Amino acid sequence: MRGGTTIRIWGLNTRFRLVILILFIFGILSYNLISISDFEYSDIIDYQSIWENSQQWFGDKFFSVSHDLGSQVHLDNVTQLPKIQYKFSKRETRDEKLLREFRRDSIKNGFLHAWNGYTKYAWGYDELLPTTNKGRNNFNGWGATIIDSLDTMWIMGLKEEFIRSRDFVQSVNFTQSKNYISVFETTIRYLGGLLSAYELSKDKIFLEKALELGNALLPSFNSPSGLPYNEWHLTRSESGSNYQAVLAQAGTLQLEFMKLSQLTGDSEFFFKVQNITNVLDNAKKDISGLYPLSLSHSTGTFTTSHISFGANGDSFYEYLLKEYIYVGGAIDQYRRMYIESIDSMHTHLVKDDIIKDRPDLLFLGELSSNQFMNEMDHLSCFVPGMLAMGSKILDRPNDLEAAIRLAETCYWTYNMTYTGIGPEKIWYSTSSSNGWNLPTGLVRIDSKYILRPETVESLFILYRVTGDKKYQDKAWEIWQAIDKWCKTPIAYSGLDNVNNENVAINNNMESFFLAETLKYLYLIFSPPDVISLDTYVFNTEAHPLLRMQRS
Repeated sequence: MRGGTTIRIWGLNTRFRLVILILFIFGILSYNLISISDFEYSDIIDYQSIWENSQQWFGDKFFSVSHDLGSQVHLDNVTQLPKIQYKFSKRETRDEKLLREFRRDSIKNGFLHAWNGYTKYAWGYDELLPTTNKGRNNFNGWGATIIDSLDTMWIMGLKEEFIRSRDFVQSVNFTQSKNYISVFETTIRYLGGLLSAYELSKDKIFLEKALELGNALLPSFNSPSGLPYNEWHLTRSESGSNYQAVLAQAGTLQLEFMKLSQLTGDSEFFFKVQNITNVLDNAKKDISGLYPLSLSHSTGTFTTSHISFGANGDSFYEYLLKEYIYVGGAIDQYRRMYIESIDSMHTHLVKDDIIKDRPDLLFLGELSSNQFMNEMDHLSCFVPGMLAMGSKILDRPNDLEAAIRLAETCYWTYNMTYTGIGPEKIWYSTSSSNGWNLPTGLVRIDSKYILRPETVESLFILYRVTGDKKYQDKAWEIWQAIDKWCKTPIAYSGLDNVNNENVAINNNMESFFLAETLKYLYLIFSPPDVISLDTYVFNTEAHPLLRMQRS
């Protein structure tokens, strides 16, 4: 019996040894596979390991100490500018936190609804057509929605979605285009998106791709004046048209190319955009600080008299202030140009007493041949946020008062429509006449809505500047209206008419809905130190970039 027992034990040991041997061989094979995987995707593993601590490592406690705009430009007078954000109390009641997080989660779920529809029906295309469930390419075919959404996903903590998008970015060739591309849109959506994704995640693939794209765009600046061509064919290296340079398109490249110089050490990017600023600064203007909307590529002189803080002018003024903030006040030219513009805006473009029962409202207008025009774009609703930031940075308290009144006007244009969503444009008059189904004082509206962000952008900034929770409530009302009227079974769509009970969606979801509108809404319900305005400056597509800070 003992012998039989010994045989059984030996057999058991043999099987055990075989199992150990198999496991050992499997372990070696697995180690090799993992090593290969680590080698190929080392960047992903690096930033995954710090994902949970991203705010501590790369968020508001991380400062860019480089004061160089490339190897040839050193800014030795970067200062600690005044604080923009309100000094929020660190104490939050349980009910306040629950309400805030409920609202924030609602917006995050809205992003996921839009994102999942895009990934299912339009992955790799620039945008989703949210009623016909198809994709379309209208921004180079490089997946604009993916790259525009990178920092939104990071901020929302959507790790899996971010990593999948990172792999897509690695596959894009930014040096060629099938068609002529918009230099402006390519810069603010793609280059801005890549740079922000790099600064948030520290994944070097985003910086490598940003450099690839920046170098590909450089030839588009080679006009006689140095103003970039509106359209450029990357493969053919030629301009797509002889159209005049557009103020907003030429004047809204500075932040992205300055940041690229800072991060790569190549000053050429800075020199290209600084030349644009100099050309605009030196060009003759009928009214100091107010810049007409088009210029000659050949001479750098203005070719029209039309002035607007709305379409074709808007983000040029926005960037004057933001460039000054970005360099920590080191280049005074930006501050001077901004103040000249805002002083003239107050004098020539701002009107009140339009809506008789709302004397608190302010309206922005336009000028053509020095004649005032009673019209205001949704696009110009970025102005309240700009003024609010400038009021703190430059100690201009009257600008904050104007910002509050202009923001109330932008919110009012939402509140006065059937859907609770603001129109693309309004025309107003001090006479008693009014358009059909409109408040007295409004003549007519362009009733489209294409998921624009400007009003919620200003509400977000005013909340961060004043600490007043009424801006959270206004933003929540707007989000509820968007979620009610713009939501489709797979995503969100713009509307054809915001002021009619027969609401029709327009089968269009711009990438900026995920990049801007939903990001600003999410941030207004996030703790105020998340992407602090005292640490970051947003490009015009809402991509946060680290500001220069005094060491």
